[in-house]
Amino acid sequence: MELIIRLAKRNIFRNTRRTLLTVALIASGLAALIFTDAMVEGMSRALVKNSTQTFMGEAQVHRPGFRASNDVDLYIEDSQALYKALDANSQLASYSARTLSGGMISSSANVSSAMIYGIDAEKEAAISKIQQAVVEGSYLRGEKSTELLLGYKMAELLEVGLGDRLVLTLSQAKGGELSQELFRVSGIFRFNDRLMDQNLIFINLSRSQQLLGIGEGVHEVALKFHRLVDASDPSLSFWRSFNTEHWEALGWHQLMPQISSILEISHYSTLIVAGILFALVALGLINSMFMSIYERHYEFGVLLAIGTRPRQLFWQILCEGFFIGLISIVLGAVVGGLLSYWKSITGIDYTDMEFSGVTLTEPIYLVMRVEQFTLLPLSVLLITVLSCLYPAAHAAKLEPSNAMRRAL
Repeated sequence: MELIIRLAKRNIFRNTRRTLLTVALIASGLAALIFTDAMVEGMSRALVKNSTQTFMGEAQVHRPGFRASNDVDLYIEDSQALYKALDANSQLASYSARTLSGGMISSSANVSSAMIYGIDAEKEAAISKIQQAVVEGSYLRGEKSTELLLGYKMAELLEVGLGDRLVLTLSQAKGGELSQELFRVSGIFRFNDRLMDQNLIFINLSRSQQLLGIGEGVHEVALKFHRLVDASDPSLSFWRSFNTEHWEALGWHQLMPQISSILEISHYSTLIVAGILFALVALGLINSMFMSIYERHYEFGVLLAIGTRPRQLFWQILCEGFFIGLISIVLGAVVGGLLSYWKSITGIDYTDMEFSGVTLTEPIYLVMRVEQFTLLPLSVLLITVLSCLYPAAHAAKLEPSNAMRRAL
């Protein structure tokens, strides 16, 4: 076996140009696969991050039935009991209560429908990016003042600016009586999301509770976990504790099922890319090995004539493929790792691109994982060796006389 390995090492560079081209093909395939996997992982995390950290939160608690109808009457009445339970849960990092109702907003120039959120300014800053999205004016101070935040598109529609007055009209809970109040624009935000910039209004939580006539009730509590992975873990004890007859807790994958579907599909797309690259690597290597075998027909015929066993010839071809694969995966891992590391720092700019209802507000940073430098290279090496089985079997079946006559 030692002699076979020594011959295999020597033979792979008998035709240096062909070997280098084969190595370049396999290494390029592996590098592309590593880069693709890192990009898909980075895009998946970017989608989840944008959908959860922009405003929605990693999970939400509502009264059962509220999400199906957005009925203003379906609010959590005993909010203090919910806050106490959330404070006692060690898996949560922070939470923020909200009220939610549809209404009308009017200026001296125009009128528009809007989704009006009442938020706790201090707690909301730890959950969402409303404060960072304010491009003009200031964020809510969290008092019972008539401050109001609106998107820049709605500001253009209503033809208002900072300090201008607006009238909010909404229906109160438990009766539907109309409630109106005069607010003043304290800030204009820009999320670079058409629906949010054109439809959302934010006012202070205590003021919205007063307008809706719900006391200390809330419609929604947005949550943030210490670990993002907990928000999509159905076995977590948190879900059993907060899914009762009074509360309904849902993670981001349930709140945005389209994102969950995209993430599942993205993993299959990686497998498809891997399958295509593996096929190209296999076909390229088979072609290269057969060319090498045809060039050495006379040599193989002599070896078989002087007593070399077909099995030894078989293993020699496999060893040649193994060493070509070994060189290739080292080179491919280095190239793929360097490219992925570069883009994990600089990122790929897809900002302002809308993807399945989620607008990417930050570059996509590639994510490097251990599997990219263990499982993927070993898979490529295995494909390389398996691809050599057919050429090796062909070489082992050569008849000495025919092989030497064909070479002449």
